[in-house]
Amino acid sequence: TEETMRWDPSTAPSAAEPGEKGPSLSVISAKELQQKEIAPPRFVVKGFLPQGLALLASPPKYGKSWFVLGLCLAVAEGKPFLGWDTVQGGCLYLALEDAQWRLQDRMNQVLAGGEAPEGLYYATTAQSLDQGLLDQLEEHMVAHPDTGLIVIDTLQKVRGAGSGKENAYSADYREVGQLKAFADRHSVCLLLVHHLRKMADDGDPFNRISGTNGILGAADTAFTLSRKKRSDTKTTLSITGRDIESREVVLEFDNARKRWQLLGSVEQFEEQQARLEYESSDLVATIKALVTEHGGRWTGTMQELLDAGKRCRGVLLADNNRSLTDKVKQLEPLLLQNDGILHERRSNGGGGGKHRFFTRELPEEEKAG
Repeated sequence: TEETMRWDPSTAPSAAEPGEKGPSLSVISAKELQQKEIAPPRFVVKGFLPQGLALLASPPKYGKSWFVLGLCLAVAEGKPFLGWDTVQGGCLYLALEDAQWRLQDRMNQVLAGGEAPEGLYYATTAQSLDQGLLDQLEEHMVAHPDTGLIVIDTLQKVRGAGSGKENAYSADYREVGQLKAFADRHSVCLLLVHHLRKMADDGDPFNRISGTNGILGAADTAFTLSRKKRSDTKTTLSITGRDIESREVVLEFDNARKRWQLLGSVEQFEEQQARLEYESSDLVATIKALVTEHGGRWTGTMQELLDAGKRCRGVLLADNNRSLTDKVKQLEPLLLQNDGILHERRSNGGGGGKHRFFTRELPEEEKAG
């Protein structure tokens, strides 16, 4: 991802004509740079969304518009967004796929009877990049100089017609680069809402961003919303950028409040899910019951363990003995970590054998028995 975000020399301005002198190269010495006082990046959401060009991409109908609406309301009110503190400022939300009635309805659902904040402005129509969009944004900045966040929903709605003479990468990089230049010039965050391709890739969600790498390459910060299955209620927010720490967090959309909420990092969430699955496992419950019933140690075959599952839990623990053996093998570290139960298998030489489950607290002579 970092490699795709580097400057592409093929997009540099063309050289001066022979005999013409081009502009001089602007340089700064290492010592001057080291001593120069440079203001740090301005954040709209501290540690999460800095100034510059940002990109939010997901498949259709994943809640991107609810995401950016909640973001705009939080920034305009100076309230936290997904647990991160915001820097209060003006916002402009170009909701180019919505009508005013839909925006009103969504905003009122999020505000739940509260009053709309000052400093948040909407537009449902705008010019394309080649027809005057940047001029429109400049006019808004003049009228509202406190603006810190501009959202364009979606990028596709403001793209130019294209000349047909440049390749797709150059067109993507040029158009998105124009928006980045505007954001840098005004020290604002300009967030583009975009789409992910449906096809899976190599595990990197940023490789699924629609279009060429020129779009991601021009962005300072990028976010993707993804799920393993569309029907999943949990959504992974992947974050990368030049001025923020790359990470992945798990979100869930609260349909009653119409707000996204943070559940934790992917690592924390996976650990929590593993713990819940362990605690609700019929196999774990059966093993713990057998060990307790037999004074801290139980020995038996996989068939006997299957039968015990029917007796203790009223369920079939696995389709067959081999499948049950595999499940037990996967549970070994969790049994030891969570309940201090060790597992050993003693083969009878014919592909079968008995399995022993015992607690660490047993005397050594009983463990060997």
